[in-house]
Amino acid sequence: MSHPQRAPQSTALAYAIADDDHWSTAGSTRIAGALALPERRATRASAGTPYNLSVYDLVLDHDRALAEFAERHGRDLVIPTGRTALADYAASLAESSEAARVDYEQLRLTHDLRAALTIGDADGLLGKLECPGCLCWSLVGTRNPAGGWAATCRVQRCATEPGVPRVFTLAAVARHHIARRDAAAA
Repeated sequence: MSHPQRAPQSTALAYAIADDDHWSTAGSTRIAGALALPERRATRASAGTPYNLSVYDLVLDHDRALAEFAERHGRDLVIPTGRTALADYAASLAESSEAARVDYEQLRLTHDLRAALTIGDADGLLGKLECPGCLCWSLVGTRNPAGGWAATCRVQRCATEPGVPRVFTLAAVARHHIARRDAAAA
C-alpha cells in the first residue's frame, strides 16, 4: 500500500529547509536557496561498454601484427581473412623456416607481454625473463612517453647513467629471450 502524500511532504520539507537561513550560515559549505535542493541528474541513455576497450585494442593490434607477419613470410598471394584462419596460417608459416619461426615466436612473446602488462598480470611473465643488459631477473613493466609498454631494469649497475634506469622495448626483451633460449638448446 502506497502513501501518495509522502512525496509532496518531503518535497515541501526540502523547500522549507532550503529557505531557512539557519541551515546556511556564514562559513558553511551548504548552499542556500533553490540551489540547496538535490539536483536531478540525467540518466544514461545508452548502455555501457560491454568489454574492456584496451583489451580489444590489443586483439586488433595482434591481428594486424599477424597479417604483417603473413605478408612478410607468406608464400601465397591470398592471405586468409578472419582471426582464426589468420592465426592458423601464421602458425603454419612459422613451421616453414627457421627465420619465420623465430619471428613468429618473438611476435607472440611481445604480444603476450603487452597483454599481461595491460591486464596487470606481468609478474608471472615479465619477471621470468632476463634483462638484455645485465642478465638479471629484475624487469618491471613501465609506460614509455608515447603511452606504450616497456620493460625497465631495476638494477643500478645496469643503468646507463646514475639514477636513470635502463629501458628496453618489449620486442627487444622477446628477441633476447628467444636468442638465449635457442642458444641454450643448441
